Amino acid sequence: MLAEKFFLYLETLLNGQPRNPDGSPRVVSTSPHVPVTLPRGK
Repeated sequence: MLAEKFFLYLETLLNGQPRNPDGSPRVVSTSPHVPVTLPRGK
């Protein structure tokens, strides 16, 4: 598991993804949006 995290970190560095001002990588979700309808309150 530690090796997997290392390779994910390494890929992030090599891809040159956009970063936030604090230096953390910006995460972009590619999952489809699923609308949720909540029940109305009383």
